[in-house]
Amino acid sequence: MKLRVSSSVIGFKKRAERIWGLKEWEGIDDPDKEVIFFGLYHERDFAVFELDYKKRIVFWCGSDIQRVIADYERRRILRNYPDTEHYCENEVEAEELRSIGINPIVIPSFLDNINDFPVSFDPPVQYVNGTELQQPCHVWICAHPEREEEYGVTLVKRIAEMYPIDLVFHVYGVEKQAYDKDLPNVLYHGQVEEEKFNEEIRKYHCGFRPNQHDGFSEVIIKSVLLGQYPISRIKYENIWHYTNEAELKECFDKLIKQKKPNLEARSYWVKKINQFPFCNKTYYEPDKEQ
Repeated sequence: MKLRVSSSVIGFKKRAERIWGLKEWEGIDDPDKEVIFFGLYHERDFAVFELDYKKRIVFWCGSDIQRVIADYERRRILRNYPDTEHYCENEVEAEELRSIGINPIVIPSFLDNINDFPVSFDPPVQYVNGTELQQPCHVWICAHPEREEEYGVTLVKRIAEMYPIDLVFHVYGVEKQAYDKDLPNVLYHGQVEEEKFNEEIRKYHCGFRPNQHDGFSEVIIKSVLLGQYPISRIKYENIWHYTNEAELKECFDKLIKQKKPNLEARSYWVKKINQFPFCNKTYYEPDKEQ
C-alpha cells in the first residue's frame, strides 16, 4: 500500500508517511497498485485516480468534498469505481459524501505522536496564604488571514467582552488588525513555529474550534490529549459541543469551574484516532493513563 498526496495538502505528506507508516507512491511505473489518495482536489488528482489499480482508498480532507459535490464530472468518475474505499473524519463530512452516493467509513486522524502531548492541564487557581483564588481560563484558537469569520475570530472578540475577567483568548495564525477593538483578554500571536506553538498551548485550558465545516481539527485532538476541555461546533463524542451562542456560553461557564484534567475524554480519543486498517499503529498505541 502506497500514499499519494494531493498538492493542496502537500504540507501533510511527510507527517502522513511517518505516522501512518506508508511510503510515497512513485507513479504509474510503481509495481505497487494499491494506493491511498490523500485528498482529491484537482483535475490532476482525478486523472491519476483513473489509472489502473488493484485497490483504491480515498482519505477525504474536507474542502475537497465540497468541490466534488459541485462538479458532476468528478462525481461521475467516482461512480465508475464503486469498489473504492472512502474514509472521512466526522459525520458532517460523511453526510455530504452520502448525498452523492458515497458511503464512507468515519475515522478521525492525527498526524503527530500522541506521546508528545502529555496531560498538562493546570487548574486556573492560585493559592495566597491558603486561600484559593480563581484565575482566568486560557482558550486558544487557530485562524487564517482573511478567513477570520470562518475560524471564529469575530466570535471570540464578542465572547471575550462577556468574560473580561474569567477568560483570556489566544488567537494563533493572524495578527491584530488596526480596526480591532482593544480587548486586554484577546491576545494575538500571529504565525508561530509548530514546536513553539505546541509548547505554548500546554499552558492553556481549552482549544476552541467554531468551524461549521471541518475535518477532525488538530485544535480538538491536541487540546483533549493535553487534558483540556475543547469546545467544537461540530459534534464529537466526549467533546463539548454547541449549536448557538447561548449553548457556547454554557460551555464557557462550565470551563471556568474545572479543577481536574479531562482524562475521560483523553482516554476515549487515544483509542479512536488513526484506526485505519492501513495505518501503522506505532505512534498510536494508547499510552499509560496519566
